[in-house]
Amino acid sequence: MRLFLDSANLTQLRPLLKTGVFYGVTTNPVILKESGLTTAELPQFTGAVLQAGAREVYLQAWGRQSEDLYRCGRSLAAIDNRVVVKLPATQAGLSAASRLAAEGVRTCITAVYTPFQALLASAVGAALVAPYLGRINDSGRDGYAIIAKMAQALRRIDSSTEILPASIRSTADLVTLAQEGVRCVTLSTQIAERLFQEPLTLEAALVFEQSIEEVGA
Repeated sequence: MRLFLDSANLTQLRPLLKTGVFYGVTTNPVILKESGLTTAELPQFTGAVLQAGAREVYLQAWGRQSEDLYRCGRSLAAIDNRVVVKLPATQAGLSAASRLAAEGVRTCITAVYTPFQALLASAVGAALVAPYLGRINDSGRDGYAIIAKMAQALRRIDSSTEILPASIRSTADLVTLAQEGVRCVTLSTQIAERLFQEPLTLEAALVFEQSIEEVGA
C-alpha cells in the first residue's frame, strides 16, 4: 500500500518521510493556506520534500476556467517530473485534466464524492482519483461503500486509474480500505503519527531494550 502525507508543514513532514513508510506528499490550496505557504514557494517546497524522501508530490492547480487550470497545471508539472497535478472533479477541472494527460502529465481528480466521478476521472486519463472518505461519511452517506463501488467499477472496466482516498479519520480506515482493494491512501500527519503509537508494540520494544541491557549489551 502506498501511503501519502497530506500536509505542507515541513517540520512535521521531514521526520515522517525519513521513516521510509510514506511514498509522497499531497497538498491542496486549503493545506497551503493553513501552513502559510504561498504559491511562489511551491518549487522550493517541492524540492525540500523530495530531498526529505518523498517520491511524488501532489500540487493542485487553481483557476476558475478550464484554460486557467490547464496553464497552471502545466506550470506545476514543470517544477519536477515527480509532481502529480491535482484538479477538482468539475467540468473545468476534468477538461484541463484531459488536456494535461494527453501531454503526458500525471493527474489526480480530487474532491470526489460519487462513483460516477471516478469513472469520469478514468475517462480523462487521470492517474488517480481522490474521494473524501470522512466528508462523504459526514454527509450521511456510507463512505466505505461508495469507495468500494468506485474500486469495483474501475476494476470491471480495466481502468488504470488508482483510488487515493483522503479525509481519513482513523488508522482503522487503512485496513477497511485495503480490504476493498484500495492501494493508495493519504493521511494527515496527525493520523500518520498514530501509526507508530500502538501501546502493546511500544511496551514490547521497551521490554526488549530493558532485557538486552540486563544481559550486557
